[in-house]
Amino acid sequence: MRVAYHIGMFKKCMFASAVTFLLATTLPAQNARTVVNNAMKAMGAENLKTIQYSGSASTGTLGQNMNPETGWPLAKVEKYSKEIDFDIPPQWPAQFDIFLNPYGFLKQALANNATVQARTVGGKKYNVVSFSLQGKYKVNGYINDQNIVTKVDTRLDNPVLGDMLVEANYSDYKNFGGLQFPGMIVQNQGGFPVLIVAVSDVKANVPVIVRQPPIPATQPVTVLSEKVADGVFYLRGGTHHSVAVEFSDHVVVIEAPQNEERSVAVIAEVKKQIPGKPIRYVVNTHHHFDHSGGLRTYVDEGATIVTQQVNRAFFEKTFVAPHTLNPDRLAQSRKKANIESFVNRLILSDNKVVTENTRMLELHLIKGSPHHDGILMAFLPKERIVIEVDVYTPPNVPPTTPATAMNPATVNLVENLERLGLDYDRILPLHGPGAATKADLYRAAGKPVPGQAPTGRGRGGQ
Repeated sequence: MRVAYHIGMFKKCMFASAVTFLLATTLPAQNARTVVNNAMKAMGAENLKTIQYSGSASTGTLGQNMNPETGWPLAKVEKYSKEIDFDIPPQWPAQFDIFLNPYGFLKQALANNATVQARTVGGKKYNVVSFSLQGKYKVNGYINDQNIVTKVDTRLDNPVLGDMLVEANYSDYKNFGGLQFPGMIVQNQGGFPVLIVAVSDVKANVPVIVRQPPIPATQPVTVLSEKVADGVFYLRGGTHHSVAVEFSDHVVVIEAPQNEERSVAVIAEVKKQIPGKPIRYVVNTHHHFDHSGGLRTYVDEGATIVTQQVNRAFFEKTFVAPHTLNPDRLAQSRKKANIESFVNRLILSDNKVVTENTRMLELHLIKGSPHHDGILMAFLPKERIVIEVDVYTPPNVPPTTPATAMNPATVNLVENLERLGLDYDRILPLHGPGAATKADLYRAAGKPVPGQAPTGRGRGGQ
């Protein structure tokens, strides 16, 4: 109940900020330094070197909501703690949360030629202090008439949302040994909270151990192409896969995961395996960011997005969002996204009149899935192949003991396949080590394999 209350209050503040007229006047740079120093003094942070704070929290997973209209799923953290050494130069954007910290913001404002504007927001007056990093990342801090930092915001690049708004809201300030520290922290990304902290303890200038996050090594994108049927290619590599299906005069690609780099590599492989035919459609199974982050590249390629109806409005909004922090191919070509959606079932084929030799690709909503309200699977009836993601992932190593619990999404998938009466014998999961069989799926769902007598052997799990 506490988490729900604070999310509700946060949304009300967001709405008020969005509809309130902002009065802004740019003040000289030296005034910004005065404003920041006054805030440092009022918050007791003039000699702050390190900080350690703890409490209870909830963390949200960006881009993994049940549908585009709901918030990021939240997980409760009973014991949350954070340590910051303000004397260690933070890396942007790898440690942007330090820049969002009210004290980290004030220290960086002094070091980065900040400016200030006087603004009235929701009837309250603020000094909004701003500075830029790397010539493109602008960080803003809202300081109220009591010289307290109440909000810090910036924008980060996101493959789906573009220049994504990131906000940290600070309220319920309390005195912790002379340091004014917020009792409630709510960090919002992409419109929903990713972190909610109820602070219970704060220690200033105590020894802390801060490990700089390693700079991730750049790994080349690999695409392993496997011809699983005539004109059907399983495009694996890394953690996310795709499938290309050849039609008489075009190609359909199922899934555009992760980012532009992956899509560029997959598109190149499709053109290699199926030369001379354009990619006319790209099928999106659901809007989760790891499965839609590469869609923009296909729009630039000229493909139409096909997805379930619940995802349509979300994509219509995100495809017109600015991508200025890290312009991709679509940001440069400015092509318009064409989106085709359906509710329960859609058939893609060469001809309106379906014959025995006609290539058919069926798309079905997986009804009642606990993973996503609008997730779909693909089915090739002639090839007897089901293509799905996230609801069944074969293990890298076959289990040797019975599973203790079945994945509800896998059980739900089997129920949907039975309801639809689809005749299949192979499954191409878009995660995992490779293809699976119908028997593999049933064992993972804890169900008897159709047509096989029980053997008493252990069942597979996920």
